[in-house]
Amino acid sequence: MKQKIARIFTVAGHPLVLGTLYVIVMAMGNLPSDTAWLLSLLVLGLVTMPIVVHNLRKLRKGTYSNFDVSDQNQRKGFYPFAILLFLILLGVIYFMDFPKTVLYNIANFFVMLLVMALFNFKIKASLHAAISFFTAMGLFSISSLMGILIMALAMGTTWSRLELKRHTRTELLIGALTGSFFGMISLSLS
Repeated sequence: MKQKIARIFTVAGHPLVLGTLYVIVMAMGNLPSDTAWLLSLLVLGLVTMPIVVHNLRKLRKGTYSNFDVSDQNQRKGFYPFAILLFLILLGVIYFMDFPKTVLYNIANFFVMLLVMALFNFKIKASLHAAISFFTAMGLFSISSLMGILIMALAMGTTWSRLELKRHTRTELLIGALTGSFFGMISLSLS
């Protein structure tokens, strides 16, 4: 039963799911409707879908042992791809003249991704934990209740990664602290 619950949390708190929903909620809550939709579509088209396709292809080829890229050595190929996608997104956001807060928040997330990639040289810090805590902190700018609910999801997601034996406590702690730190920066930018 614990394994089933853990799988639910790990899917609900998956970085692609939670990260994409975060962008949509933040965009809808802080930007004019047309700008919010455009930003949401850009993130889906330039980051989320390319990562889904990339991870599925690598999984089918046997390069990745699972969709989450839970192997530290396999992440060495994932992070450069994700970083490139965020660089492209940052360039598009900059040249399309989005509000500065959008650019700053995406740049903040990008720096967090770089930090996580650097950690990966020594330890497989949890991207699930980092993104779920980042998201929870940022959503406090929209609603305290939403922030509390996503914080509970972040804690459940972190537990699930330990329960499923995808991470150690240290890897989860590093991810949670990193996500919380950059999430607080995001909260201050909103």
